[in-house]
Amino acid sequence: MDWFATFAVLLTEYLLVLGVAPLLLGIVQRVKARSQRRRGPPLLQPYRELGKLLHKEGIYSETASWVTRMAPWVSFAALLAAVPLIPWFVLPAPLTGAGDLIVLVGLLALSRFVTALAALDAGSTFGGMGSTREMWMGAFAEPVFLLVIFAFGAPAGSTQAGVIALHGVAAGGGYVSAPLLLAVVAYIALLLVETGRLPVDNPSTHLELTMVHEAMVLEYSGRDLALIEWGRGVKLTLLVGVLIAFAVPWGISTSLGILLIGSAVALLLAKLVGAGLLVGGLESRVAKWRLFRVADLATFAAVLALGAIALNYLVAAGA
Repeated sequence: MDWFATFAVLLTEYLLVLGVAPLLLGIVQRVKARSQRRRGPPLLQPYRELGKLLHKEGIYSETASWVTRMAPWVSFAALLAAVPLIPWFVLPAPLTGAGDLIVLVGLLALSRFVTALAALDAGSTFGGMGSTREMWMGAFAEPVFLLVIFAFGAPAGSTQAGVIALHGVAAGGGYVSAPLLLAVVAYIALLLVETGRLPVDNPSTHLELTMVHEAMVLEYSGRDLALIEWGRGVKLTLLVGVLIAFAVPWGISTSLGILLIGSAVALLLAKLVGAGLLVGGLESRVAKWRLFRVADLATFAAVLALGAIALNYLVAAGA
């Protein structure tokens, strides 16, 4: 892949992720509202809110330092740095060799850390409560994330997303197996923890006894809040993109033909919409759990991931 093709693919990936991220949030909100027999906000409401916030200036606490001002930008940049690590619609994807999924876990951890640090820096009681809860959940989620990566990567012998997805495309229907299904279920449970969706957290509440992410960003407004909310959508898109690349890799183009790329992008959009419907449907079927039950969900995902890894090696040994 020459430099022009690499630039074109990367530019398309960034435009796709940044453009679809608010839509995914809108789909989840719409599905939850309809399942509760409510009319709910319009599908494009997140775009309107981002446009309104981007035209407003931020207001900062008197106790806030430069950490509070820089945290939204650093968090957003960390999420954007993870975009090329995922094969979205073409294989081999450009820059996937620059880092594997362990780097992705590190970038997500960096985004979480700076947001939690800024919440403490603002001097708000709610911020300190939310950051404590966020880091506590991250301590469970990140090791489990590594186990799930190893479960997906064991058949391909790699932790690079491009190699794993290429293995799935090459294997065809034989890629579907019991270890893959276990890894997919574990990853979906992990996705709910990482993105702060129900039953782990409720993004639509401001009840001080239950909120986690919202407690950390109460001090933000204007452009900073826009970056945080946009980043929330980008993070959901990234994690959904990993799920799509590993669970249903078929349809990703293996050449740079215009028609093949166009069909691959269209299929990717359909998969993203389907994933948004799945997340919204899962959220509408469960209630908010007590905070300490998050450890149970992480343990459930860890057990499934370990089972997938063990089955992969048993299948390889039997073959």
